[in-house]
Amino acid sequence: MHAAAFPGWQARAFGSGADDVAVPFDAAEAGGATTALLAACLSDRDGRALPADEAWDWTLNRRLHGLIAVRRAAGDEPLELQAPCGACGEPMALPLDVASLGSEPAAPRFAWRDAQGVAFRLRLPCGRDLRQWQHQVPPSAMALARTLVEAIDDRSVEEGVPWSADALPALDDAFEAHDPLTALRLQAGCPACGQVNDVACDLEAALLAGFAVRQAALLDDVARLAGAFHWSEAEILALPHWRRTLYLRRIDGAGSWA
Repeated sequence: MHAAAFPGWQARAFGSGADDVAVPFDAAEAGGATTALLAACLSDRDGRALPADEAWDWTLNRRLHGLIAVRRAAGDEPLELQAPCGACGEPMALPLDVASLGSEPAAPRFAWRDAQGVAFRLRLPCGRDLRQWQHQVPPSAMALARTLVEAIDDRSVEEGVPWSADALPALDDAFEAHDPLTALRLQAGCPACGQVNDVACDLEAALLAGFAVRQAALLDDVARLAGAFHWSEAEILALPHWRRTLYLRRIDGAGSWA
């Protein structure tokens, strides 16, 4: 396993650190697992861990790139996705090479003009937005858009600039064009009927599911070692990965001390 480069940060493989068993994949708080995982696995060039408060302030796009860097640090490629065919319902495998998704996050702010030439200044949503929206009455699409529109024709939205919900579809397309990773769509041909499907992919959920499997395997290893040697969880997790592997091989009768 190796460290993966990420702009300004180094990523280590999830499952290689003692704190990884504490990442709450069943967190009720939207984005909580991603924030905890990034804070556990990313560090700056001086070895300082990414503060959780800073991870909450990262855009969803940047947070996804951080998760991808952590996955790449473990050499886990490609990501295997599943989706039913929209025509016949048969399951389709959608392998996704995460290395092809790039390593440079999209700019957090960007400019866009609608078909009438109206100029918008927009910002990408961040993790803190997710957390705030979760604790509100389900906001309308218009209310969500207002939180991400900073100015229209150089006037702030707070000034009461009039704009219509008719702009929402084009605005949504503008966000998707600037940040295709957060609204990832894949093309897949059905092996059963040949139908070409346009599949919306929740990349964050897919990445977190893979990390949850790795965490479960780590906890299984802890349980086996604790049962065999009566060590505590902290003692087992303090062992380097290669030593845990050696002890596990001995339990299975497949290794030697030499």
